[in-house]
Amino acid sequence: IFNWMVMKNIVWILVVTVLTSCQDVTVGFLNVENASYEIDSLEVKVVLDNAVPEIIPNPEYEEYIDMGFDPADCIEMEIYPTLEIGGGEDYMRDKYNIPWTSTPMEGVDGTAPIYVSVKSVTSNDGDPEKLKAVLTVKGNGMLNVPCHHDIPVGRYVISLNLSNEGYSKDVDNCFTIIVK
Repeated sequence: IFNWMVMKNIVWILVVTVLTSCQDVTVGFLNVENASYEIDSLEVKVVLDNAVPEIIPNPEYEEYIDMGFDPADCIEMEIYPTLEIGGGEDYMRDKYNIPWTSTPMEGVDGTAPIYVSVKSVTSNDGDPEKLKAVLTVKGNGMLNVPCHHDIPVGRYVISLNLSNEGYSKDVDNCFTIIVK
């Protein structure tokens, strides 16, 4: 009987120890060892080339109308009454206020959801605080700078922080934004 009681107590102590020690294990994982951008820089313009294109009649549209097609049918076939010819390379960006956008970050592995935030912005010749004030980052690491901004010309180096439940890791100097 004595041996049975001792064994029972030892087993009970082991079970309690194992169960209580499991509560200290951090949930999930986060690996940023291979985190990087395929294209690790982005050129952002201060002054846009937003020259308005010339709008001319679309000869193809006119042909279809002359053949008896209904205008609605032409538009459904993506044949429009006018064409835009020329214009500045930033015309559409300006017209629709399209932000300057990086590619997503690659090489991040971990338990979802993973949150990405801007850790720091540094520059030798610009104003890092102005860029940091308008710079946004999505969950996949995609960086966005608004189309219209007042960031001074310069070269800016971005460091990010990635985190999830229980983990937080930095990826330093991983992206460059060149404002010109």
